[in-house]
Amino acid sequence: MTFKWNFAVPVVCFVLSCALHVRAQAPADPCSPVSPTQVSSALGETVGPAQKSNTVTCTWVADKPVHQIVTLMFSPPGDWDTRKTRVMPGISKSPVSGVGDDAIAETLGNLTTLFVKKKSTTFMVRVYGVPDNSKQLAIETPIAQAVAGKL
Repeated sequence: MTFKWNFAVPVVCFVLSCALHVRAQAPADPCSPVSPTQVSSALGETVGPAQKSNTVTCTWVADKPVHQIVTLMFSPPGDWDTRKTRVMPGISKSPVSGVGDDAIAETLGNLTTLFVKKKSTTFMVRVYGVPDNSKQLAIETPIAQAVAGKL
């Protein structure tokens, strides 16, 4: 049996390009695209060091004067189309301009989450401990802009 190079080379190239594409979905360190200083500036409170929860999630916590949390999470490949078109009861969606290639704010009750697509990467920024939806989005937006600027 002879090895068919004309078949093997394209297959190997395809597999490697897919691996690189998947890897491009999230940075090796999910905390690296934004600094605690940038998060503190957006939040208006001093946050502690970044806390890496897993390979795709990073959290910053401010304890004074009130407990507030900012979370950055990268989504799996292909999540954007589903996220943008999915209709869920009680969730309103609105476009957000000036962030990444495309962005939407999803609001459920008193929680607003900013979802962003930049190139082949999708991520979300969510702030907890801020009761006003418009303030949440105002905090999430500059953080998301910083992240998108690094992708």
